[in-house]
Amino acid sequence: MKKIKVAFCVRDMKIGGVESVMIRTLDALLKTNLFDISVITYSKIKVPVYAQWFAAHPNVTVYTMYPSRWLGTDLAHFFLLRIFQHLCRDVYRWWRRRKYGVRGAGDIDVFIDYYNFSFDAEFRKLNKPKIVWWHSSIDAFVSGNYIRYMDDYDMLVTLTDGFVEEFRARYPRYADRIMRIYNPISEKDIVAKSRTVSAPRGKYFCCVSRLYADKDIPTLLRGFDKFWGDNNRPDVKLYIIGDGSFRGRYEQMAASLSCANQVVFTGAVPNPLGYMRGAMANILSSYSEGFAIVLTEAAAVGTLNISSDCKNGPRDILLDGAGGLLFRPGDAAALAQHMSDVFNKRVDIAKMCRVARDGLARFDTDIITKQIIDLIKSYV
Repeated sequence: MKKIKVAFCVRDMKIGGVESVMIRTLDALLKTNLFDISVITYSKIKVPVYAQWFAAHPNVTVYTMYPSRWLGTDLAHFFLLRIFQHLCRDVYRWWRRRKYGVRGAGDIDVFIDYYNFSFDAEFRKLNKPKIVWWHSSIDAFVSGNYIRYMDDYDMLVTLTDGFVEEFRARYPRYADRIMRIYNPISEKDIVAKSRTVSAPRGKYFCCVSRLYADKDIPTLLRGFDKFWGDNNRPDVKLYIIGDGSFRGRYEQMAASLSCANQVVFTGAVPNPLGYMRGAMANILSSYSEGFAIVLTEAAAVGTLNISSDCKNGPRDILLDGAGGLLFRPGDAAALAQHMSDVFNKRVDIAKMCRVARDGLARFDTDIITKQIIDLIKSYV
């Protein structure tokens, strides 16, 4: 049987939830032997864990559209140089699109723009089925006016029912061009992977996150500082696992707090599940999310989640608060109270963890993979 040629398109492959979910999805699709898969990126893949994955899967073709390193996705922090790079990058990409387009990826049956309309400029004139995955909140979609791209795509896939409901209410014209497919997880694989690494000793909270503005690490730091002070400065640490362009300023902020010696920035860690498994709670402090895969991973290893009640993922994953603790985004005092309640065992942690773990069945990889296969086949 002839395989369906599918291209997954993502701007870059950095350590983060979107990239890890895409790799998990590719693993599941490859096992079906139904697809000839390509990956199209803006920049060359340099992160070791992903470079190793692609090296181990030579049957997945990788095509880099804009290989110039200086004009890649990481720009200088100095604003004048950044502006200059932006101008040069726009001209460079226009030239590359005009000269090469996506032809280097081969003859593709279905294109999947896997991150928030990133490839609209490249896809606009393609006469092939085009599906886009949206990994952020409905608020980000509306404020960014992303609806202007909808006519260039055949289907929008989002990650929660709440997003779909609000989208259809706002944009009834496109009501039949949106669907929900959860991010896939394998509870068994997550648990097994968590056991390959050790957890730090002692009591601690953890946060696994990219260090960017939308993750609102300042609220996490202020919340932990208040918790630490309110509980007579206990021997409890906060591990922040991840990296990003805001890491330097977050480290400076942490150094200015009374709890400075209790906060540890680990940087990017290939397997953060050991930190999750041993934590009193995993904390998500984001202003907005598309799904928040880290909440499902913490639930899988039996760790309580404390999360901001941001749109659109946490409330869905944590079952309206029955499977974890929710607080208003930006409310450091409420976060500190939740941390105190967990530390002092004033909440039924075991019950919440059990509810969250039981709820993971709806995200099972086999179920989600079938939904993705059915979607792709509907356009071939």
